[in-house]
Amino acid sequence: MSESGSIRRECLRRAKEGFPWGIALVYLVFVVGNAFSIPKPQGGSLLVVSQAMAEGCKSPVTAALAQFFWSGLLGAALNTAEVPFLLERRTLLWSGVHFLATAAVFSLAGWRCRWFPIWESWLCLLGLLLLLYVLKWSVRFLEWQADIRAIRKSSGLDPAEPPWKTLAPYLLLAAAVELLLPPGLRVVDAGDFPVLTGLFYPFLVLPLFCFFSAFPLGTRLRRRWLFYPAACAALTLPCVFLLYNHTALFQAWAAGIAALAGGTLGAILRKMKKTE
Repeated sequence: MSESGSIRRECLRRAKEGFPWGIALVYLVFVVGNAFSIPKPQGGSLLVVSQAMAEGCKSPVTAALAQFFWSGLLGAALNTAEVPFLLERRTLLWSGVHFLATAAVFSLAGWRCRWFPIWESWLCLLGLLLLLYVLKWSVRFLEWQADIRAIRKSSGLDPAEPPWKTLAPYLLLAAAVELLLPPGLRVVDAGDFPVLTGLFYPFLVLPLFCFFSAFPLGTRLRRRWLFYPAACAALTLPCVFLLYNHTALFQAWAAGIAALAGGTLGAILRKMKKTE
């Protein structure tokens, strides 16, 4: 099979896997958001679509089915983000093309499902999508580089590299995310209700980054990866006391536990591959 045919096949496989995950994630966001919203939805029921979409479709069932399709399409687009790394060249270029396509799907899905009550909310969520995409791309790039070094090592081209050399790029990336990103978000955040630094960063960006960045370390290192969750927890402390207060100390637990969960999952998969 040619390279282009194998790439298309892999892209289709990942898209099929991402479709149900996109549906589950979007509906989970609505359920959790409505469960903690103030005031509660009328009648005490939890809405799984926006009120504007339910009114526009004239039927909650029709609205839910439409969102089913668009959220699945968004999940399929997001799950193919790593396909450009399978190409032999121009990885950065094709990653940029993929992000633009994903942003177009996200914008179209949000418009059809009425996720954006005002255009500022669309810009905010699009910026967060770009942020998560860049973080995921950075982690995957480090993993890709480690794969190349492993291939060279198995071919006898490179000597074995020490564990600290594997850890160092991930620690630098964690330091950039946890020390530089919160002040950057605070600059563009709203003064009366800081959504970016008060909700999205501690509850979405931080745990997702720690989980996905720790996962490849768990697959490559035996015990040394356990240093990474402790480092992720410690790196949250400067911004906790400089930008927040003692009530934000939960960020250290969120970062540490998320990184521990990601590394543990990676270690389990590494052991399962050895037993096969």
